[in-house]
Amino acid sequence: MMLASTSSIQNRESRCRASGPSKNTDSRMAARVFMAPPAGDRRRGPPPGGGILTLGGLRAQAGHPRRASPVTRPRRPGYCAGVSSAQGDQEQTAVGADIGDETPAQRASRSSRPRRILPAAPLRSGFLVSIGVLLAIALALVFVSLSSVLMSLFLALFIALGLDPAVRQLQRTGMKRPWAITTVAVVVLALAVVIVLVLVPNMVKQFVHIIESAPEWYAHAQTTDWFQNIESALGVDLDAVIAQGVASITSISSFLAISGGVLKAAGGIVAGISSTVLVVVLTLYFIASLETMKRALATLVPQYRRKTFSDLTDQITASVGGFVAGGVTLSAINAAVVLVLQLAIGSNIALLLAIGAFFITLVPMIGSMIYLVVGTVAALFVGPWQAVIFLVGYLVYIQIEAYYVTPRVMGKAVAVPGILVIIGAMTGAALMGLLGALVAIPITASVLIIIRQVTIPAQDAKTIAPDVG
Repeated sequence: MMLASTSSIQNRESRCRASGPSKNTDSRMAARVFMAPPAGDRRRGPPPGGGILTLGGLRAQAGHPRRASPVTRPRRPGYCAGVSSAQGDQEQTAVGADIGDETPAQRASRSSRPRRILPAAPLRSGFLVSIGVLLAIALALVFVSLSSVLMSLFLALFIALGLDPAVRQLQRTGMKRPWAITTVAVVVLALAVVIVLVLVPNMVKQFVHIIESAPEWYAHAQTTDWFQNIESALGVDLDAVIAQGVASITSISSFLAISGGVLKAAGGIVAGISSTVLVVVLTLYFIASLETMKRALATLVPQYRRKTFSDLTDQITASVGGFVAGGVTLSAINAAVVLVLQLAIGSNIALLLAIGAFFITLVPMIGSMIYLVVGTVAALFVGPWQAVIFLVGYLVYIQIEAYYVTPRVMGKAVAVPGILVIIGAMTGAALMGLLGALVAIPITASVLIIIRQVTIPAQDAKTIAPDVG
Protein backbone atom coordinates (compact mmCIF):
# COMPACT_ATOMS: atom_id res chain seq x y z
CA MET A 1 0.00 0.00 0.00
CA MET A 2 2.86 2.40 0.81
CA LEU A 3 4.54 1.71 -2.54
CA ALA A 4 1.31 2.36 -4.44
CA SER A 5 0.83 5.65 -2.64
CA THR A 6 4.39 6.70 -3.46
CA SER A 7 3.90 5.80 -7.13
CA SER A 8 0.69 7.78 -7.37
CA ILE A 9 2.32 10.85 -5.86
CA GLN A 10 5.20 10.65 -8.32
CA ASN A 11 2.72 10.33 -11.23
CA ARG A 12 0.83 13.42 -10.13
CA GLU A 13 4.05 15.36 -9.65
CA SER A 14 5.26 14.51 -13.17
CA ARG A 15 1.89 15.44 -14.65
CA CYS A 16 1.99 18.79 -12.81
CA ARG A 17 5.41 19.54 -14.25
CA ALA A 18 4.32 18.53 -17.75
CA SER A 19 1.15 20.55 -17.68
CA GLY A 20 1.20 24.22 -18.52
CA PRO A 21 -1.31 27.04 -18.59
CA SER A 22 -4.41 26.24 -20.68
CA LYS A 23 -4.81 28.01 -24.00
CA ASN A 24 -8.60 27.89 -23.84
CA THR A 25 -10.11 31.33 -23.54
CA ASP A 26 -12.83 30.05 -21.31
CA SER A 27 -11.42 29.79 -17.80
CA ARG A 28 -14.05 27.23 -16.89
CA MET A 29 -12.66 24.88 -19.55
CA ALA A 30 -9.15 24.97 -18.02
CA ALA A 31 -8.70 21.52 -16.53
CA ARG A 32 -5.90 19.21 -15.62
CA VAL A 33 -5.83 15.47 -15.71
CA PHE A 34 -4.81 13.75 -12.57
CA MET A 35 -5.15 10.36 -11.09
CA ALA A 36 -7.72 9.80 -8.43
CA PRO A 37 -6.12 9.99 -4.98
CA PRO A 38 -5.51 6.73 -3.21
CA ALA A 39 -7.54 5.79 -0.22
CA GLY A 40 -6.45 7.60 2.88
CA ASP A 41 -4.76 10.48 1.02
CA ARG A 42 -5.76 13.54 3.02
CA ARG A 43 -3.54 16.12 1.34
CA ARG A 44 -5.96 16.81 -1.55
CA GLY A 45 -9.16 16.59 0.39
CA PRO A 46 -12.46 15.45 -1.11
CA PRO A 47 -13.00 15.90 -4.86
CA PRO A 48 -15.05 18.91 -5.91
CA GLY A 49 -18.78 18.50 -5.66
CA GLY A 50 -21.57 18.97 -8.19
CA GLY A 51 -21.69 21.89 -10.52
CA ILE A 52 -18.16 21.30 -11.90
CA LEU A 53 -18.19 19.93 -15.43
CA THR A 54 -15.51 17.35 -16.19
CA LEU A 55 -13.70 16.95 -19.48
CA GLY A 56 -15.34 13.56 -20.07
CA GLY A 57 -18.80 15.06 -19.58
CA LEU A 58 -18.08 17.82 -22.09
CA ARG A 59 -17.04 15.30 -24.74
CA ALA A 60 -20.10 13.13 -24.03
CA GLN A 61 -22.37 16.13 -24.55
CA ALA A 62 -20.60 16.92 -27.81
CA GLY A 63 -21.30 13.41 -29.09
CA HIS A 64 -17.77 12.10 -28.85
CA PRO A 65 -17.92 8.82 -27.04
CA ARG A 66 -14.71 7.87 -25.36
CA ARG A 67 -13.40 5.34 -23.04
CA ALA A 68 -13.46 5.83 -19.37
CA SER A 69 -11.04 8.61 -18.64
CA PRO A 70 -9.53 9.73 -15.40
CA VAL A 71 -11.46 12.15 -13.30
CA THR A 72 -10.84 15.77 -14.18
CA ARG A 73 -11.53 18.99 -12.38
CA PRO A 74 -10.44 22.62 -12.63
CA ARG A 75 -7.01 23.51 -11.39
CA ARG A 76 -6.79 24.51 -7.75
CA PRO A 77 -4.16 27.11 -6.80
CA GLY A 78 -1.22 25.65 -4.89
CA TYR A 79 -2.05 22.05 -5.76
CA CYS A 80 1.21 21.36 -7.60
CA ALA A 81 3.16 22.84 -4.71
CA GLY A 82 1.46 20.36 -2.42
CA VAL A 83 2.17 17.49 -4.81
CA SER A 84 5.86 18.47 -5.07
CA SER A 85 6.23 18.27 -1.30
CA ALA A 86 4.31 15.01 -1.02
CA GLN A 87 7.39 12.87 -1.63
CA GLY A 88 9.07 14.24 1.49
CA ASP A 89 5.91 13.64 3.49
CA GLN A 90 5.69 10.10 2.13
CA GLU A 91 9.27 9.39 3.19
CA GLN A 92 8.51 10.55 6.70
CA THR A 93 5.36 8.42 6.93
CA ALA A 94 7.26 5.41 5.53
CA VAL A 95 9.42 5.13 8.66
CA GLY A 96 6.70 5.68 11.19
CA ALA A 97 3.50 7.48 11.95
CA ASP A 98 2.65 10.81 10.32
CA ILE A 99 4.31 13.73 12.15
CA GLY A 100 0.98 15.45 12.41
CA ASP A 101 -0.45 12.40 14.19
CA GLU A 102 2.28 12.40 16.87
CA THR A 103 1.18 12.68 20.42
CA PRO A 104 3.01 15.03 22.81
CA ALA A 105 4.65 12.03 24.45
CA GLN A 106 5.97 10.78 21.09
CA ARG A 107 7.25 14.24 20.19
CA ALA A 108 9.03 14.56 23.55
CA SER A 109 10.52 11.08 23.11
CA ARG A 110 11.80 11.98 19.65
CA SER A 111 13.35 15.28 20.85
CA SER A 112 15.04 13.54 23.80
CA ARG A 113 17.00 11.12 21.64
CA PRO A 114 20.77 11.31 22.24
CA ARG A 115 22.59 13.53 19.78
CA ARG A 116 26.05 13.17 18.34
CA ILE A 117 28.67 14.80 20.57
CA LEU A 118 31.85 13.97 18.70
CA PRO A 119 32.30 15.41 15.19
CA ALA A 120 31.65 13.19 12.21
CA ALA A 121 35.31 13.43 11.14
CA PRO A 122 37.37 13.78 14.36
CA LEU A 123 40.74 13.58 12.58
CA ARG A 124 39.92 16.41 10.19
CA SER A 125 38.36 18.53 12.94
CA GLY A 126 41.39 18.05 15.18
CA PHE A 127 43.69 19.03 12.33
CA LEU A 128 41.74 22.22 11.66
CA VAL A 129 41.74 23.12 15.36
CA SER A 130 45.51 22.59 15.51
CA ILE A 131 46.00 24.83 12.48
CA GLY A 132 43.88 27.51 14.15
CA VAL A 133 45.92 27.34 17.36
CA LEU A 134 49.19 27.60 15.43
CA LEU A 135 47.90 30.61 13.51
CA ALA A 136 46.85 32.29 16.76
CA ILE A 137 50.31 31.71 18.25
CA ALA A 138 51.95 33.07 15.10
CA LEU A 139 49.77 36.19 15.20
CA ALA A 140 50.65 36.70 18.87
CA LEU A 141 54.37 36.47 18.08
CA VAL A 142 53.98 38.94 15.23
CA PHE A 143 52.09 41.30 17.53
CA VAL A 144 54.88 41.11 20.13
CA SER A 145 57.55 41.70 17.49
CA LEU A 146 55.70 44.73 16.13
CA SER A 147 54.66 46.08 19.52
CA SER A 148 56.76 49.24 19.21
CA VAL A 149 55.37 50.02 15.75
CA LEU A 150 51.81 49.32 16.87
CA MET A 151 52.25 51.55 19.90
CA SER A 152 53.44 54.34 17.62
CA LEU A 153 50.38 53.82 15.40
CA PHE A 154 47.97 53.92 18.34
CA LEU A 155 49.69 56.95 19.85
CA ALA A 156 49.59 58.83 16.53
CA LEU A 157 45.92 57.95 16.04
CA PHE A 158 44.95 59.21 19.49
CA ILE A 159 46.95 62.40 19.04
CA ALA A 160 45.23 62.94 15.69
CA LEU A 161 41.82 62.43 17.29
CA GLY A 162 42.83 64.87 20.02
CA LEU A 163 43.82 67.53 17.49
CA ASP A 164 40.75 66.99 15.31
CA PRO A 165 38.46 69.13 17.55
CA ALA A 166 40.84 72.09 17.07
CA VAL A 167 40.78 71.53 13.30
CA ARG A 168 36.97 71.43 13.30
CA GLN A 169 36.83 74.61 15.35
CA LEU A 170 38.93 76.40 12.74
CA GLN A 171 36.69 75.00 10.01
CA ARG A 172 33.65 76.56 11.70
CA THR A 173 35.27 79.96 11.28
CA GLY A 174 35.28 79.46 7.50
CA MET A 175 38.80 78.09 7.08
CA LYS A 176 39.18 75.14 4.73
CA ARG A 177 40.29 71.86 6.27
CA PRO A 178 43.77 71.71 4.63
CA TRP A 179 44.59 75.19 5.95
CA ALA A 180 43.11 74.34 9.35
CA ILE A 181 45.30 71.22 9.55
CA THR A 182 48.35 73.26 8.55
CA THR A 183 47.62 75.89 11.21
CA VAL A 184 47.20 73.32 13.98
CA ALA A 185 50.35 71.47 12.90
CA VAL A 186 52.41 74.67 12.90
CA VAL A 187 51.18 75.62 16.38
CA VAL A 188 51.93 72.16 17.77
CA LEU A 189 55.40 72.07 16.22
CA ALA A 190 56.11 75.56 17.58
CA LEU A 191 55.17 74.40 21.07
CA ALA A 192 57.40 71.36 20.65
CA VAL A 193 60.34 73.56 19.63
CA VAL A 194 59.79 75.81 22.65
CA ILE A 195 59.72 72.78 24.93
CA VAL A 196 62.93 71.39 23.44
CA LEU A 197 64.83 74.70 23.48
CA VAL A 198 63.59 76.11 26.79
CA LEU A 199 62.26 73.40 29.06
CA VAL A 200 64.61 70.52 28.26
CA PRO A 201 67.85 72.36 29.20
CA ASN A 202 66.33 73.51 32.48
CA MET A 203 65.07 69.98 33.15
CA VAL A 204 68.57 68.59 32.56
CA LYS A 205 70.07 71.16 34.93
CA GLN A 206 67.58 70.33 37.64
CA PHE A 207 68.15 66.60 37.15
CA VAL A 208 71.89 67.09 37.55
CA HIS A 209 71.18 69.21 40.61
CA ILE A 210 69.18 66.34 42.12
CA ILE A 211 72.07 63.91 41.61
CA GLU A 212 74.66 66.29 43.05
CA SER A 213 72.50 67.35 45.99
CA ALA A 214 71.38 63.84 46.94
CA PRO A 215 74.00 63.36 49.72
CA GLU A 216 73.20 66.77 51.22
CA TRP A 217 69.47 66.10 51.14
CA TYR A 218 69.99 62.73 52.71
CA ALA A 219 72.06 64.17 55.54
CA HIS A 220 69.44 66.83 56.14
CA ALA A 221 66.63 64.26 56.07
CA GLN A 222 68.32 62.18 58.77
CA THR A 223 67.95 65.05 61.23
CA THR A 224 64.20 65.42 60.72
CA ASP A 225 61.57 63.80 62.93
CA TRP A 226 59.51 62.41 60.06
CA PHE A 227 62.50 60.46 58.73
CA GLN A 228 63.10 58.84 62.10
CA ASN A 229 59.40 58.06 62.52
CA ILE A 230 59.27 56.36 59.11
CA GLU A 231 62.38 54.34 59.91
CA SER A 232 60.95 53.11 63.22
CA ALA A 233 57.55 52.35 61.66
CA LEU A 234 59.05 50.28 58.82
CA GLY A 235 61.51 48.49 61.05
CA VAL A 236 64.38 48.73 58.54
CA ASP A 237 67.69 50.54 58.48
CA LEU A 238 66.92 53.30 56.02
CA ASP A 239 70.40 54.71 56.59
CA ALA A 240 72.04 51.71 54.96
CA VAL A 241 69.47 51.38 52.17
CA ILE A 242 69.51 55.06 51.17
CA ALA A 243 73.28 55.34 51.54
CA GLN A 244 73.73 52.51 49.07
CA GLY A 245 71.33 54.16 46.62
CA VAL A 246 72.95 57.58 46.99
CA ALA A 247 76.40 56.12 46.46
CA SER A 248 75.20 54.61 43.19
CA ILE A 249 73.97 57.90 41.71
CA THR A 250 76.51 60.40 43.05
CA SER A 251 77.92 60.92 39.57
CA ILE A 252 76.63 60.87 36.01
CA SER A 253 79.10 58.16 34.99
CA SER A 254 77.90 55.73 37.64
CA PHE A 255 74.28 56.47 36.73
CA LEU A 256 74.98 55.66 33.06
CA ALA A 257 76.76 52.48 34.13
CA ILE A 258 73.65 51.40 36.03
CA SER A 259 71.41 52.07 33.04
CA GLY A 260 73.53 49.86 30.76
CA GLY A 261 76.37 52.06 29.57
CA VAL A 262 76.85 54.96 27.26
CA LEU A 263 76.24 52.97 24.08
CA LYS A 264 72.94 51.62 25.34
CA ALA A 265 71.86 55.10 26.41
CA ALA A 266 72.81 56.49 22.99
CA GLY A 267 70.85 53.71 21.28
CA GLY A 268 67.85 54.52 23.42
CA ILE A 269 68.10 58.20 22.49
CA VAL A 270 68.26 57.40 18.77
CA ALA A 271 65.30 55.02 19.06
CA GLY A 272 63.34 57.65 20.94
CA ILE A 273 64.04 60.30 18.31
CA SER A 274 63.05 57.96 15.46
CA SER A 275 59.85 56.97 17.26
CA THR A 276 59.02 60.63 17.82
CA VAL A 277 59.51 61.45 14.15
CA LEU A 278 57.37 58.45 13.16
CA VAL A 279 54.58 59.53 15.52
CA VAL A 280 54.66 63.10 14.16
CA VAL A 281 54.45 61.93 10.53
CA LEU A 282 51.66 59.45 11.27
CA THR A 283 49.75 62.06 13.24
CA LEU A 284 49.80 64.49 10.32
CA TYR A 285 48.69 61.73 7.96
CA PHE A 286 45.84 60.63 10.24
CA ILE A 287 44.58 64.19 10.64
CA ALA A 288 44.62 64.80 6.89
CA SER A 289 42.87 61.52 6.00
CA LEU A 290 40.57 61.08 8.99
CA GLU A 291 37.35 61.72 7.06
CA THR A 292 38.50 59.51 4.18
CA MET A 293 39.32 56.71 6.61
CA LYS A 294 35.86 56.91 8.17
CA ARG A 295 34.15 56.81 4.77
CA ALA A 296 36.25 53.82 3.71
CA LEU A 297 35.38 52.03 6.94
CA ALA A 298 31.68 52.67 6.35
CA THR A 299 31.84 50.89 2.98
CA LEU A 300 32.55 47.62 4.80
CA VAL A 301 28.99 47.48 6.19
CA PRO A 302 25.76 46.99 4.20
CA GLN A 303 24.25 50.02 2.49
CA TYR A 304 21.14 50.14 4.68
CA ARG A 305 23.30 50.35 7.82
CA ARG A 306 25.90 52.87 6.67
CA LYS A 307 24.03 55.92 7.97
CA THR A 308 23.77 54.45 11.47
CA PHE A 309 27.35 53.19 11.32
CA SER A 310 28.66 56.59 10.21
CA ASP A 311 26.78 58.35 13.02
CA LEU A 312 28.19 55.87 15.54
CA THR A 313 31.72 56.34 14.17
CA ASP A 314 31.39 60.13 14.42
CA GLN A 315 30.26 59.84 18.04
CA ILE A 316 33.17 57.55 18.92
CA THR A 317 35.80 59.73 17.25
CA ALA A 318 34.33 62.87 18.82
CA SER A 319 34.34 61.20 22.24
CA VAL A 320 37.93 59.98 21.91
CA GLY A 321 39.03 63.36 20.60
CA GLY A 322 37.28 65.10 23.47
CA PHE A 323 38.97 62.85 26.00
CA VAL A 324 42.43 63.35 24.52
CA ALA A 325 42.11 67.12 24.12
CA GLY A 326 40.43 67.52 27.50
CA GLY A 327 42.98 65.30 29.23
CA VAL A 328 45.91 67.26 27.81
CA THR A 329 44.27 70.55 28.83
CA LEU A 330 43.64 69.35 32.39
CA SER A 331 47.20 68.03 32.67
CA ALA A 332 48.61 71.36 31.48
CA ILE A 333 46.55 73.22 34.10
CA ASN A 334 47.68 70.71 36.71
CA ALA A 335 51.33 71.19 35.78
CA ALA A 336 50.96 74.98 36.02
CA VAL A 337 49.44 74.69 39.51
CA VAL A 338 52.25 72.36 40.63
CA LEU A 339 54.87 74.75 39.25
CA VAL A 340 53.37 77.66 41.20
CA LEU A 341 53.11 75.67 44.44
CA GLN A 342 56.64 74.28 44.21
CA LEU A 343 58.09 77.71 43.48
CA ALA A 344 56.09 79.13 46.40
CA ILE A 345 57.63 76.69 48.88
CA GLY A 346 61.15 77.30 47.51
CA SER A 347 61.79 74.05 45.62
CA ASN A 348 64.85 73.97 43.38
CA ILE A 349 63.35 71.38 41.03
CA ALA A 350 59.94 72.97 40.50
CA LEU A 351 60.08 72.70 36.69
CA LEU A 352 61.03 69.03 36.79
CA LEU A 353 58.20 68.29 39.21
CA ALA A 354 55.74 70.21 37.02
CA ILE A 355 56.71 68.18 33.93
CA GLY A 356 56.28 65.01 35.95
CA ALA A 357 52.85 66.20 37.07
CA PHE A 358 51.84 66.77 33.44
CA PHE A 359 52.52 63.16 32.42
CA ILE A 360 51.23 61.52 35.60
CA THR A 361 47.95 63.43 35.65
CA LEU A 362 47.14 62.45 32.07
CA VAL A 363 45.44 59.47 33.72
CA PRO A 364 42.12 60.80 35.11
CA MET A 365 41.39 60.53 38.83
CA ILE A 366 44.25 58.17 39.63
CA GLY A 367 46.98 60.46 38.31
CA SER A 368 46.10 63.36 40.61
CA MET A 369 46.08 61.14 43.70
CA ILE A 370 49.41 59.57 42.75
CA TYR A 371 51.04 62.93 42.23
CA LEU A 372 49.67 64.17 45.53
CA VAL A 373 51.95 61.65 47.23
CA VAL A 374 54.90 62.31 44.89
CA GLY A 375 54.72 66.09 45.25
CA THR A 376 54.33 65.93 49.03
CA VAL A 377 57.36 63.64 49.40
CA ALA A 378 59.39 65.98 47.18
CA ALA A 379 58.29 68.95 49.31
CA LEU A 380 59.47 67.17 52.46
CA PHE A 381 63.07 67.65 51.31
CA VAL A 382 62.44 71.39 51.45
CA GLY A 383 60.84 71.28 54.88
CA PRO A 384 57.92 69.74 56.80
CA TRP A 385 55.86 72.93 56.81
CA GLN A 386 56.49 73.39 53.11
CA ALA A 387 55.20 69.85 52.56
CA VAL A 388 52.03 70.67 54.51
CA ILE A 389 51.51 73.83 52.43
CA PHE A 390 51.88 71.87 49.20
CA LEU A 391 49.57 69.10 50.45
CA VAL A 392 46.78 71.49 51.41
CA GLY A 393 47.14 73.63 48.29
CA TYR A 394 47.12 70.66 45.94
CA LEU A 395 44.13 69.07 47.70
CA VAL A 396 42.19 72.31 47.22
CA TYR A 397 43.08 72.32 43.54
CA ILE A 398 41.95 68.68 43.14
CA GLN A 399 38.52 69.60 44.48
CA ILE A 400 38.29 72.65 42.19
CA GLU A 401 39.36 70.54 39.23
CA ALA A 402 36.82 67.80 39.98
CA TYR A 403 33.78 70.07 40.46
CA TYR A 404 34.52 73.11 38.31
CA VAL A 405 37.30 72.61 35.72
CA THR A 406 36.64 69.05 34.53
CA PRO A 407 32.91 69.48 33.71
CA ARG A 408 33.71 72.46 31.50
CA VAL A 409 36.75 71.00 29.79
CA MET A 410 35.33 67.50 29.29
CA GLY A 411 31.75 68.60 28.64
CA LYS A 412 31.45 67.04 25.16
CA ALA A 413 33.07 63.75 26.11
CA VAL A 414 31.07 60.74 27.26
CA ALA A 415 30.80 60.51 31.03
CA VAL A 416 32.64 57.39 32.19
CA PRO A 417 31.82 56.09 35.69
CA GLY A 418 34.68 56.43 38.14
CA ILE A 419 34.95 52.71 38.83
CA LEU A 420 35.33 52.03 35.10
CA VAL A 421 38.03 54.69 34.89
CA ILE A 422 39.99 53.00 37.68
CA ILE A 423 39.54 49.49 36.27
CA GLY A 424 40.40 50.59 32.73
CA ALA A 425 43.48 52.54 33.83
CA MET A 426 44.79 49.65 35.93
CA THR A 427 44.20 47.15 33.13
CA GLY A 428 45.85 49.36 30.53
CA ALA A 429 48.82 50.08 32.78
CA ALA A 430 49.31 46.36 33.41
CA LEU A 431 49.29 45.65 29.67
CA MET A 432 51.14 48.62 28.13
CA GLY A 433 52.38 50.82 30.96
CA LEU A 434 51.57 54.54 31.00
CA LEU A 435 50.47 54.52 27.36
CA GLY A 436 48.06 51.68 28.09
CA ALA A 437 46.58 53.61 30.99
CA LEU A 438 46.07 56.64 28.74
CA VAL A 439 44.50 54.63 25.91
CA ALA A 440 42.23 52.57 28.18
CA ILE A 441 39.96 55.49 29.11
CA PRO A 442 38.97 56.49 25.52
CA ILE A 443 38.49 52.82 24.64
CA THR A 444 36.19 52.43 27.64
CA ALA A 445 34.23 55.48 26.50
CA SER A 446 33.91 54.01 23.00
CA VAL A 447 32.57 50.74 24.39
CA LEU A 448 30.02 52.67 26.46
CA ILE A 449 28.84 54.50 23.32
CA ILE A 450 28.35 51.20 21.48
CA ILE A 451 26.42 49.74 24.42
CA ARG A 452 24.18 52.80 24.75
CA GLN A 453 23.55 53.29 21.03
CA VAL A 454 23.36 49.67 19.81
CA THR A 455 22.97 47.09 22.56
CA ILE A 456 20.44 48.82 24.82
CA PRO A 457 18.06 49.90 21.98
CA ALA A 458 18.18 46.37 20.58
CA GLN A 459 17.22 44.95 23.97
CA ASP A 460 14.49 47.55 24.49
CA ALA A 461 12.93 46.56 21.17
CA LYS A 462 12.36 43.02 22.43
CA THR A 463 8.98 43.50 24.12
CA ILE A 464 7.63 39.98 23.58
CA ALA A 465 9.15 36.96 25.26
CA PRO A 466 10.26 34.23 22.84
CA ASP A 467 8.03 31.18 22.50
CA VAL A 468 9.89 28.42 24.34
CA GLY A 469 7.17 25.85 23.65
